[in-house]
Amino acid sequence: MRWTNILGTNSKAFVPLLLLLPGVLLFASFFIFPMAVLIENSFHGYSRLTGVDPGFTLNNYIQILSDPYYLEICGRTLKLGLMTSVVTLVIGYPIALYLGVASARQRAWIILLVLSPLLVSVIVRTFGWLILLGSNGLLDNLFKAVGLEGGSMLHNEAAVVAGLANVLLPFMVLSISTSLQGIDPAVPLAASSLGASPWRVFASVTVPLSLPGVLSGLLIVFSLASSSFVTPALLGGANYKVLSSMIYEQSLVLQNWPLSATFAVTLMFIVFTVLALQRRALEGGKYKVVFH
Repeated sequence: MRWTNILGTNSKAFVPLLLLLPGVLLFASFFIFPMAVLIENSFHGYSRLTGVDPGFTLNNYIQILSDPYYLEICGRTLKLGLMTSVVTLVIGYPIALYLGVASARQRAWIILLVLSPLLVSVIVRTFGWLILLGSNGLLDNLFKAVGLEGGSMLHNEAAVVAGLANVLLPFMVLSISTSLQGIDPAVPLAASSLGASPWRVFASVTVPLSLPGVLSGLLIVFSLASSSFVTPALLGGANYKVLSSMIYEQSLVLQNWPLSATFAVTLMFIVFTVLALQRRALEGGKYKVVFH
């Protein structure tokens, strides 16, 4: 039976809504409603004697914005996301470029190697980095073998960035590769025929046309890096605090659910701010090629 027989002549307006209804309900049930509850919880106080205070208060946000310790954690989280994004971009862009000119067999092996970190559990992978960077680890023994001073390379920001870049690199490579594959091959050839050098073609044509993929990859990597928990906790050590570790500490250790919700809202605000900047950059047309 056709939809027109059920809904009448206006069925064409209802069919798209019916098709979207399951996804909308799923999204509302498992994202919008929990987020609303989380935001609502962030405006309550907490006492170890009485528990959650049902009254409305802004003290949690005032505490985060006025405490230098919490502000440092917010800045460290932002810095971690930005550094990981830059590292994956620097490593991933050349790989994505090579995928465009590699043979089918080479492309398959490269994609397999790039995606291999995603095939391993995050805990197993992080413990692998502990063995690699720790005392008497692989790098430590290599340094000692050539007469250099080794030692542990853990519990610092560089170790956390290395661990995150290892697993988030596939998202950057695939985003850029998809954007590069969408470039019409005639455009770089036209620039070359007009006398542009290979580097000029790359800088004036390839890079601007691939910026949508670059921005998408940066957003994905930033959002995942800034919200990661296991890698900063193990590779950064107990003193390396980020917003995700504060959420864990306040909710499961101290059981201060309102303050934990406030940290979660702060983290979402940072990620959504970066998303808004990315959308503004895309809509501004800054990635368009200008021909002279």
